[in-house]
Amino acid sequence: MKPRNNFILLAYANASPFPYHAWTPLAILSLGSYLEQHDIEVEYFDERIHKKERFKELVARGPLLIGLSTMTCFQIKNTIRLARLARKINPDIPLVWGGTHPSMMAEQTLESELVDFVVKGEGEQTLLELVCAVRDGKDFAAINGLGWKNGREIILNEDRDFLDIEKLPFPYDGKGKAIVLEYIRRSGDTLENIGYESSRGCPHKCGFCYNVYFHKNVCRVKSTAKVREELVKLKELGVNKMTFYDDTFLAGRKPAMLEILELLKELDFKWIANVRINTFDADLIKKFKDSGCVYIFFGVESPDDEVLKFIRKGQNRKMIDAGIEVASKGNIPTLYSLLIGLPGETEASMNRTLDFADEIRRLHPGAEVPIQPYVPLPGTKLYEEALKHGFKPPTHLEGWKNFTNDEVRNPWIKNPKLLNAIYINSFLAFRYDRFLRNFWSKIVFGPLHALSLWRWRKRNYTCFFELYLYLAYKRSGRFFIWLEKLIKN
Repeated sequence: MKPRNNFILLAYANASPFPYHAWTPLAILSLGSYLEQHDIEVEYFDERIHKKERFKELVARGPLLIGLSTMTCFQIKNTIRLARLARKINPDIPLVWGGTHPSMMAEQTLESELVDFVVKGEGEQTLLELVCAVRDGKDFAAINGLGWKNGREIILNEDRDFLDIEKLPFPYDGKGKAIVLEYIRRSGDTLENIGYESSRGCPHKCGFCYNVYFHKNVCRVKSTAKVREELVKLKELGVNKMTFYDDTFLAGRKPAMLEILELLKELDFKWIANVRINTFDADLIKKFKDSGCVYIFFGVESPDDEVLKFIRKGQNRKMIDAGIEVASKGNIPTLYSLLIGLPGETEASMNRTLDFADEIRRLHPGAEVPIQPYVPLPGTKLYEEALKHGFKPPTHLEGWKNFTNDEVRNPWIKNPKLLNAIYINSFLAFRYDRFLRNFWSKIVFGPLHALSLWRWRKRNYTCFFELYLYLAYKRSGRFFIWLEKLIKN
């Protein structure tokens, strides 16, 4: 057995093939800063900004354990790749998986030979106790929130209560500072890629969302004093634009919003956030604009009250229409996300959703309206409906790697290629200005954007070669990122 050192390696695999999805990985930075607060040495590997050699070197140094965070998506594939590499370099190092997917599929995740422990749910205290137990040779049975193996037996300990977020350290202190500084250096005009978390949890119960399981509808909002302290620290690091990672900005609490909006204005931040569409009136959206808000995300999902009730959205068409009217006058770039391919969805219902995208853009010219096929995520309420409609979930961890909006094949969908085409078409048509204008526009994306607008108007998806271009890009993402840098230079 190779000797191990008393430091922890926290790794975040690439979660997307697209460069504009590279945001600061609070999933590991929050854990690392908490460990550092308790005098545990931490090293980070973020695949979006670090070379693979760094991961190899850190594993070769023999950390006490390796923490791997992953979601149910493309990221699983890359996390498995890192885990295999770690096993090859030093098979004695425990591999600890955490994040939304291992939390919701803990037992199946632990069945993998690449997994020794699973941290379920909020991980700071659980990981700290696990580190101490591994270091000191203690038993794992008393560590709440932990899944582990006793020989071939898989054991899931009791869930852990939520932490007091007022006591959590600033995630960019300590070793996290180097990460955020690198993201600041890479930040461009198309992306606010510095993340900040002012709350955890969401009060709503959307049936497709991980939140109901992961946070159990418990919402915790940081005090204004703590937010001020942390935003001042961000400013001192050189951050001027950022994204609120909150599932719903400040859990939708308007009194908290009003306080924080004044603070954001005072500190002169540019920022984006996810907000419920029924949040706004004319006065509040003006305050958002005045405080530096440069982008708002709305999960609208559907124009049909029946569908909204089915997915437990907690809003109706009347609220949505009123929200669009207010947002359209707010002079803030806005995204309205729509959902298709739900269990039991009819062709007529899907067509109403597509037509609603046109209506939104008539009411709010220039708005982004991505159309996203539904993905059954384990642990969610709609997952149970998907099973009733014939969905067969993967039987092993690696089987979840393609559970993304562009690759899921739900059995009730008669023409999955059509949904793929709509997804890609809506991206090229409605998100070009935000994400693609600066990426080789004159060579590739300009003509594709024009074609996508024509396809959308005609609803014509015959000979949809864009799908194959998209898949080639997705599978060869590193090559295209290299080519983009070469062209810019």
